[in-house]
Amino acid sequence: MKTAHKLLMLIAVVMTLTACTTLRTSSDYDKKIDFTGYKTYNFYDKGIARVKLNNLDKRRMLSAIEAEMNAKGFTKAAKPDLLVNLVVVARERVDVYNYGPGYYGWGGWGWGWRSPFWGPSMNSVDQYMEGTIIIDFLDPKQKILIWHGRGSGFNLDNMSKREERVQSGVKEILAQYPPK
Repeated sequence: MKTAHKLLMLIAVVMTLTACTTLRTSSDYDKKIDFTGYKTYNFYDKGIARVKLNNLDKRRMLSAIEAEMNAKGFTKAAKPDLLVNLVVVARERVDVYNYGPGYYGWGGWGWGWRSPFWGPSMNSVDQYMEGTIIIDFLDPKQKILIWHGRGSGFNLDNMSKREERVQSGVKEILAQYPPK
């Protein structure tokens, strides 16, 4: 029966870690564009003004994008080659975990000393707002979208290490630029 207990604990740990995974990222781009010509960037003000985030998170996102763009060798300019747009979409997410029936008995887990039997299944529910971060690169001369990156799965209700999570999320998304 100790094996059943260990298996149940392993399943609980895996489910907990799965809920904390990194963003699911993807990107798309215009295959006709030569991305080597883009050297400067700035933010698309009209798009940034519409971002529905509190000012702390908005500044965190913009700062993380600036840091990644600078690390990639881009320079911020008044008349840029690229305009960077940011969109954050939120939706309510409910995760329900069923841990299956548990074993209660002598020396096992549970409440007090009982004769061995299989108990009822245990459930846990995790309800939170999940965000999708979208970063678009626009060519201001041609007035077209040239690259689209997104990261889904950001827990907007979790305040723990938020700045670090924003930075790593933006880094994951922009790791796909330039397209290979």
